[in-house]
Amino acid sequence: INMSVIQLDTFKKFNNDAEIKIPGIETTWNVTFDDAYRVKSSMIASQVEKLYRKSNDDDYLNKLLDMPDAKRKERLTKDMDEMKTTCINGLNELLNDGKAGQQLYDTLGHSTEILAQIIGQLNDSADKTLDLNKEEQDKAQMHLYDSER
Repeated sequence: INMSVIQLDTFKKFNNDAEIKIPGIETTWNVTFDDAYRVKSSMIASQVEKLYRKSNDDDYLNKLLDMPDAKRKERLTKDMDEMKTTCINGLNELLNDGKAGQQLYDTLGHSTEILAQIIGQLNDSADKTLDLNKEEQDKAQMHLYDSER
């Protein structure tokens, strides 16, 4: 019996290890986008999303408006601290470095929003790394703009 051989060579270049660099920061973090990473990143992203939803909920906003200024400021500060802690701890986990989240927070203008965006970009990077067809799709897309065809 003559059997045909099918080469699945899209996988020969596959590498799910990545170096993470952020401009203005000397540290380079090494991350492997594997199953454990994906579970971790999904959990962290969902925790951040949950806090965002809570802070944009109409009931929450109405309660804030009903509070005296001092109480409102106290509540907003407490909630921002919760979001900041979630993002810092999340980045520590995703980058396998117990100091990464605080380092990023300190370097990038003490912005919790920026930390949340970095978490999102790390998840996007994992998606792209694990999408083996991406390179071919990009080439096909570029071909559409090829002026010499």
